Amino acid sequence: MVDKLSEFAAGPDVDQTGWIFGLGYDDALLGRHPDRDDLDRVSTELPVIAVHISGHFSAMNSVGLAKVGYTAATPDPEGGVIRRREDGEPNGTLEELASIPHMLAAINPTTPEGQLYFMQRGLAMAKSYGYTTAHEGRAFGFNHDAMASLAEEGVYDIDVLSYIDYTSKDILDGPWHSRDYRNRYRVAGLKITLDGSPQGRTAWRTVPYLLPPDGQEPGYAGYPAIPDTSDVAALFDEAYAKGWQVLCHTNGDAAADQMFAAMRPAHETSPEQDRRHVLVHGQLIRIEQLDTCAEFGVIPSLFPMHTFYWGDWYDQIIGPEAAQKISPTRSALNRMPVITSHTDAPVALPNLMQILWSTVNRLSRSGKVMGPDERLTPLEALKCITIWGAYQHFEEDRKGSLKEGKLADLVILSDNPLTIDPLELNTITVLETIKEGSTVWRREG
Repeated sequence: MVDKLSEFAAGPDVDQTGWIFGLGYDDALLGRHPDRDDLDRVSTELPVIAVHISGHFSAMNSVGLAKVGYTAATPDPEGGVIRRREDGEPNGTLEELASIPHMLAAINPTTPEGQLYFMQRGLAMAKSYGYTTAHEGRAFGFNHDAMASLAEEGVYDIDVLSYIDYTSKDILDGPWHSRDYRNRYRVAGLKITLDGSPQGRTAWRTVPYLLPPDGQEPGYAGYPAIPDTSDVAALFDEAYAKGWQVLCHTNGDAAADQMFAAMRPAHETSPEQDRRHVLVHGQLIRIEQLDTCAEFGVIPSLFPMHTFYWGDWYDQIIGPEAAQKISPTRSALNRMPVITSHTDAPVALPNLMQILWSTVNRLSRSGKVMGPDERLTPLEALKCITIWGAYQHFEEDRKGSLKEGKLADLVILSDNPLTIDPLELNTITVLETIKEGSTVWRREG
């Protein structure tokens, strides 16, 4: 990790943000989180940040901690933890809302030139995996401003939609919030994040983790991002009153309980309205909570790629029996007509074929099947990322299937995902990506 960051430090991209940064370290594989001493090996002159694969943690070097103003006297922010040394000084590892605002500032360029450079690279990656519509799942105000500015400049050759973090919700009262794209960009709804990462053990549960993280006592069950449910209810009240679609990040079952409790009063006053609210991730959701999703018309957008990346880790932190039910796609589809799945990039590369492979096979890194009864067929898994994804975005009338009258958004694949050996689904590559009849990306050779 130090070598990778040092390699980045020697390249031209440091000038884009002023930080040396890298995304994707995994303490489940490293054995622990990096700390300031590790990252001081990269630089003692420039700020350094390493972002956890979940996006819910980061680690900074001493210069980075000084730049954001974290000292022994800094209290933990609500919904976050500054991990500390014995003398109270930050050890460099930051959780949730102690990390996220500073992490976003560190990895996002501030100049128009930098924003264009990063966006072009992001679009190229998305198109290489076959996306004709890209979904930004948590945009803060400065993210939206940059994306809207790039839209005005005509940068996008695929559709880009964003969900605005509740801290920037005034944007939803503005002109970009629409079901129609303007220069291939639109604001689609509101994003509320209620807890953290299950693999990082900050997801909020009703039962304790079997293996508490560093600094926590037995009985630890994660924690909420917004402790007061009345604050969450106020957000849902406003969303219902103004017709906003809501995406709600809930990994733990306690967070799902909070979501349902917060939305129930508003929902009961207008139960017939077509909201298509979305429960995002649902890794540790209880099966009976899926019935509540069906009751409220909430679409579960699950994350079955966790079965591969962290299936074996879940055996240790929540137990083998509970681990078999992470991202319960079959149980969800048995209860409602539409579910979706995702990569949560940059948690994992936005590889749609890896989503198919994980959803169909549910194999861990060690080759263990994680919940054989929760597997989907290849056709069902394909619908999760095509027609049902379009439905989630209120775009099923023009996207998601090849049908007369719809947009000619399609990809050419190296193999047929409905006939190939299911264990080989993740060997399929995108050969060409076509947006409204025009090729926007083609694989070399």
